[in-house]
Amino acid sequence: MIHPTIQIFQQRAELLNIQRSNEGLDDAANLAAWMNLARDRLTEDDWVALGEVGGLLYREGVSRRRQ
Repeated sequence: MIHPTIQIFQQRAELLNIQRSNEGLDDAANLAAWMNLARDRLTEDDWVALGEVGGLLYREGVSRRRQ
C-alpha cells in the first residue's frame, strides 16, 4: 500500500505530465521564498529535507523546459 502523502505526490506528478507543465521551476522558487519566510521556525533537518525537495523540483522544471 502506498502512503497517502506519496499517493498525492504521484497523482500530482501524473497530472503535470498530462498537462505538459513546466511548473517545477516556479514551484522551486515558491518553496525557496516560503523557506526564507519560515527561516526562524525551521530546524537544520527541515532545511536539509526541504533543500532536497527544492532540488528535485528545480531539476524537474529544468528538464521539462528543455523538452
